Amino acid sequence: MTEWSPGSVFERDVVVVGGCGHVGLPLAVALADRGGRVGIYDVSEAAVEVVNGGGLPFAEPGAADVLKRVVAEGRLAASVSPEIVATAEYVVVVIGTPVDEHLNPDQIAIPNALAGCAPYLRSGQMLVLRSTVYPGVTALVEKMIAGLGVRIDVAFCPERIAEGKAMTELFELPQIISSRTSRGMDRASALFSRLTGTLVPMTPEEAELAKLFTNTWRYIKFATANQLYMMANDPPGPDR
Repeated sequence: MTEWSPGSVFERDVVVVGGCGHVGLPLAVALADRGGRVGIYDVSEAAVEVVNGGGLPFAEPGAADVLKRVVAEGRLAASVSPEIVATAEYVVVVIGTPVDEHLNPDQIAIPNALAGCAPYLRSGQMLVLRSTVYPGVTALVEKMIAGLGVRIDVAFCPERIAEGKAMTELFELPQIISSRTSRGMDRASALFSRLTGTLVPMTPEEAELAKLFTNTWRYIKFATANQLYMMANDPPGPDR
């Protein structure tokens, strides 16, 4: 495997925004384990302190020993300061789309969240959206980036891992990648080919829908199994 970012002007290869959670931390650990120089930006001081001490803020099979090693090797460090965003070629965002009391998605939540990092985004970086988003959010982020006056590629490459299986599924599941430009696709491919040999290229809108479809399919499988279990264990009533 070749070295990361030969000749790069950046101190790190990747910074994961929101990276101390169940989605971001396994990704950060996996990329660091594959030779990357990885940073994490997270607003939770407690979680950042635990990670920098080589510990996991939550249980994730297969991650604890790897995290401890990559922290000790200096390949992974976490910070509560958004300034760390400026240090990496790839900025991976794992902030999801919240919903209101009527379950309507907030389309501008991610652009608003990125506003806090915007002063530290630099030309030459690539911004990768990773979490579930409402269709069209990638386009909104592209417009926001265009208004900053910096040259940054944008990609949407959704995660598909289940809690408790992250350190397996990150390497085994095909990775969906999408970007509006061929250069963006090439850069997204270079990043995620570090984890898996199977990449599925799509347009951003196709990838946003694919993420929703795969989530729905997984929920249906869980719900069906749970419902059948409840039916099988439902005690017969007096009229049965």
